[in-house]
Amino acid sequence: MFPDTGRSSAFRHRTLVAASILTRSASVAAASVADSTPPITEKISKIPPHHTLTSLSITHVQFAQNDILSKLLAYVTLTPLCILCGYAAVIATSRDLKPLVMLGGQLANELLNLILKRLVKQARPTEYLGDGYGMPSSHSQFMAYFATYMVIMMCRRGIEPGAIIPQTVCAAVTVWSALVVYSRVHLYYHTWQQVVAGTICGFIFALFYYYIVNNILRPMGILEWIVDHPWARRLHARDTDAIPDLAKFDWEMWQQFRKAEKSKNE
Repeated sequence: MFPDTGRSSAFRHRTLVAASILTRSASVAAASVADSTPPITEKISKIPPHHTLTSLSITHVQFAQNDILSKLLAYVTLTPLCILCGYAAVIATSRDLKPLVMLGGQLANELLNLILKRLVKQARPTEYLGDGYGMPSSHSQFMAYFATYMVIMMCRRGIEPGAIIPQTVCAAVTVWSALVVYSRVHLYYHTWQQVVAGTICGFIFALFYYYIVNNILRPMGILEWIVDHPWARRLHARDTDAIPDLAKFDWEMWQQFRKAEKSKNE
């Protein structure tokens, strides 16, 4: 028996036609994908060149790689950012006007530092560390204001001879502020003259601001008017400046609430 050559040739013809159609479809699909996908060189060209990029230098601190003390002081020098976060946390949780007033002075102190820097226009000790002018040091002025204001508030309450917490807080704030000031010199961001000038400015401004708030604004009733404002009442704002020991006051209020709850359940 001999094979049917006519049928086999027809089958081969149909197979070749189908293969040709599939090949064309695949090539068309590949071409469409290639057209829709930009080449790698085009993607790379959209990335800006390195000399046009910058960094967010809020927490960018440079230090000597093999110096352990420099590494520790690099963390210490970030203290102002931690303090600002502490301001926000205390104000949001306590709704107290006293830390808000202190924060207002802190921001005014920073504005004063910016003005002084642009007036003096003294460069930093290095060109590659820090931005802008260096006289006076903003970190030193920030910490000097914070430490001075805190110590004044503690002493104004009247520190008892046996009181440990107020004395510890005053000592800790003063020592830590001195560490921040020293870190700016050790890390070559400022000179000694710049940090001393910043410390003096922050100290004087804290005294001036505290006097304005407590001897002018408070007797005039400005702060009392603020807490009595309808918006402040909606936020449950308060002014605890007249309370000598706020922790004890809150504890006594909690004890009264606790006794009232117990009497309800009995």
